[in-house]
Amino acid sequence: MNVLYFDTTQDWIQVLVALYQSEPNLQILAKQTETTPKESSYKLVEMIRMTLEDAKVKKPDLIIVTTGPGSFTGIRITVTTARDLAQLWDIPVFGIDSMEAYLVGFQKKESDGKTSLFCLDGKQNKYYTKYATKFDFSESFDLTPELIELKLRTAEWTPNNWYYTGNLPKFYPNSATKIEATKLNLSSILEYSLKRYFESEPNKNDYLSLLPNYIRGTYVDHK
Repeated sequence: MNVLYFDTTQDWIQVLVALYQSEPNLQILAKQTETTPKESSYKLVEMIRMTLEDAKVKKPDLIIVTTGPGSFTGIRITVTTARDLAQLWDIPVFGIDSMEAYLVGFQKKESDGKTSLFCLDGKQNKYYTKYATKFDFSESFDLTPELIELKLRTAEWTPNNWYYTGNLPKFYPNSATKIEATKLNLSSILEYSLKRYFESEPNKNDYLSLLPNYIRGTYVDHK
């Protein structure tokens, strides 16, 4: 099974084509990563075409994408492109929470068993926030710094690892790790996403079922 993965929900474009045969046999055929703020609207489709060409794949069997949270425009481009291609090719498409994907793609093996906090800069003096333990991920929240600090101060969240995008949050230690596209392990993200895909209901993986994960209900009103 040939799998196409792409993500433009942040200030980057990532495209990957892989051959999946059986767990844990995943072969990366081609990939591209660019840090391109506000350029995904005209670069993504061409990067997909080039990556498929490099992989010598005419049409994938499955599309996997991140669905947010992140940039409103970036999420819209990712989801719309995935829906259009899934409909055009008549293949299934599967979406995964962006923050969950990045935590999977960034954490090293030695982090197993430790807790992690990820704050993605959501602008408007708020952060998209996810807390992870060894066994599970919290939902993705849209929180003010004050609410996050309260959870830390009351020990509701006790992170061993601290991850972020954008500028270092004031409530983070200086040793925190900044997540960047070039440092993400796309193989880990794809393996995790495929596992989730195979656990999902097949009738919920058509192009009509793929929905953006904006979180912020008033996002458009504040743009």
